[in-house]
Amino acid sequence: MMDVMQQLREQAKKLLEEKKVDLVIGFGQGTELARTTPVFIDSPEGVSALTWGPFCANNLAKYLVDYKNAEGNVAIVVKGCDSRSVIRLLDDNQISRDKVVIIGVPCAGQLEWQKVAAEIKPDAVLKETADNGDSFLVKTSAGDYTFNKKDYMLHRCLVCENPNPVISDITIGKELPVKNYEERFAEVQELEKLGTDDKSAYWDKQFSRCLRCYACRNVCSVCTCQICVFDQMKPMWVSKRTNLSENTVFHITRAFHVAGRCVDCGECDRVCPMDIPLRKLNQKIHKDLGDLFDSPTPGSKPGLLSALGEFCPGDPEEFM
Repeated sequence: MMDVMQQLREQAKKLLEEKKVDLVIGFGQGTELARTTPVFIDSPEGVSALTWGPFCANNLAKYLVDYKNAEGNVAIVVKGCDSRSVIRLLDDNQISRDKVVIIGVPCAGQLEWQKVAAEIKPDAVLKETADNGDSFLVKTSAGDYTFNKKDYMLHRCLVCENPNPVISDITIGKELPVKNYEERFAEVQELEKLGTDDKSAYWDKQFSRCLRCYACRNVCSVCTCQICVFDQMKPMWVSKRTNLSENTVFHITRAFHVAGRCVDCGECDRVCPMDIPLRKLNQKIHKDLGDLFDSPTPGSKPGLLSALGEFCPGDPEEFM
């Protein structure tokens, strides 16, 4: 990981020195050993803050929307799943391709920081990480720790489709093979076995914990409306005639709003403070779009139209 991190810093420094970009968006070490934080670097001297490893879970692509009208160019560090977000933003005309330099880094998976933090002493300082195939070696001031990927990685990483960036201007590190530890839609298939009432009860229980903090919406790279319906002073999105709770209406509305554009980056799951399995909801739509229209994951390649944004004569029409 140290070699990749050094190359990353060198490339970022070169881009800033040559004035090809005015800002580099990447990952920096957080206040806790097992966490990173987004960093925004605008000088060659600042590139030493950049880091890389199995704790770079954030999808930084959403920040590009904040700089789409800024002067100058922006470079961004992306993993495979993050790069799908960049493609989706480009296809949605949310960012300009000529203003973005994409630094792609092949990713062997990201560790779930809560599980790692529970194993390592709180005052330990991170020294180095290494990918050992089916496990990560984490070297700290308190000793070395080995974390089995199948047990400690984020679930989205266990079923990763794109360990390598699908779009990049500069690629750092060696290309990685696709290696899934689980069936991609296994959890969705288990929910599909339930009856209608049991499915409803399951999601009602999940949504009842929602704080409506909107973290899922705010982090979502395809939630880019300038004025969100859920921020209106006099909302009309909850009908008095429905028996659904406001929380349920919010999550169902959001799921259909991003249907056909959600890139399955899993950020909604990761940031939810109540651990609501929002990705399962989006994955159900992914699965249905694949079954009905043979639709790949949005953002898998440039110019891919949304399955719900085009029509083909051969599309199933059982609703007619």
